[in-house]
Amino acid sequence: MSDINKHEKEAGDFAAGNMKMYERKIALQERKIYDLRNLIGLGISLSSNLNFQSLVESILYSCIGQMFVDKVAILLQEDIDAENFNIHMSKGYDEDYDKNKTVLNEQSPLILYFLANPVPARYEVLEKKEELRDDLEYIAMLEPSILLPLKSKDSINGIITLGTKLTGEDFSSSEMDFLEDLGKFSAIAVENSRLYLMATLDRMTRLYIHHYFQERLLEEIKRSQRNETPLCLIMLDIDHFKKFNDTYGHQQGDIVLKEVAQLFKNQVRSIDIAARYGGEEFAVILPETVLEDATTIANRLRKNVAAYEFSGQRVPLHVTISLGVAQFTPERDRDKKDFIERTDTALYRAKEAGRNRVVAYKIKNRGNNG
Repeated sequence: MSDINKHEKEAGDFAAGNMKMYERKIALQERKIYDLRNLIGLGISLSSNLNFQSLVESILYSCIGQMFVDKVAILLQEDIDAENFNIHMSKGYDEDYDKNKTVLNEQSPLILYFLANPVPARYEVLEKKEELRDDLEYIAMLEPSILLPLKSKDSINGIITLGTKLTGEDFSSSEMDFLEDLGKFSAIAVENSRLYLMATLDRMTRLYIHHYFQERLLEEIKRSQRNETPLCLIMLDIDHFKKFNDTYGHQQGDIVLKEVAQLFKNQVRSIDIAARYGGEEFAVILPETVLEDATTIANRLRKNVAAYEFSGQRVPLHVTISLGVAQFTPERDRDKKDFIERTDTALYRAKEAGRNRVVAYKIKNRGNNG
């Protein structure tokens, strides 16, 4: 090969190399623009979502969709007064983890580590830190590749664990940067949503407060009318609760209120709204539910409470509840006040009939009910 041809080849190779390098830079910039657009969209979406469960689920699905991982989980302080972190939600696992099991507390070495280093970390790197090994043993069951801390203000309010990538590839530096930004957005969104949730919950029973119940009932009535779907309401109270308080004291009464509320939460669906209406009276909004099904649900609640052994004394205590049920009827209910009054009338009839029973307000025809 002549010197001229050799130089031409070298020049061609150099130009081709520059072109490939240029193309890689363009691809990298396009990827960064794509990630930035996604991040802005996610930030807007997360900041506008105050429904705690929906928000957390959106965060986890965002991690799966953006990082192409096989599984994700999130550890959260579920109660504003709590010091413990539990596995609040997970996606992609074959088994359900005990959400009530405490994994970490806010003084755990891992939490303190992330407080000082609030960036995503590779699990294999953290494993090499002797002071973190005990904490990581609790998280090992989640099979994490990446741990993403959620830092809001001066505290860690959650940790997201990400499994391995479906492609088998390692996480790139740009993906780690994306996760860091996602963690910042998520931390703020989780904190705002959690504060809103706590503001709408009754501190004793952890059911929704009366004001929130009224707002949601109006929303569900409008949705029912707009979509022409059924809507039912259950109102109930604990039988002879004043006498129970006089006999066993208000502290025992508080225990009953809390445990009755927990029974309700265990029985209703995620779309249902269970609230403390006032004192020992409760209400449950049942969207997309007809009267017959709502009555079945009410009877199940009644039986569960009647069979439950309440703690607090040397021997188990028992209470019963009375329940009224009604279905929203546009022709009969001019507003939510009418709907509540009909349900409350059914509750009064249940108590009048001997308590520990369910009465459904049935409309036979205009001006005649049973």
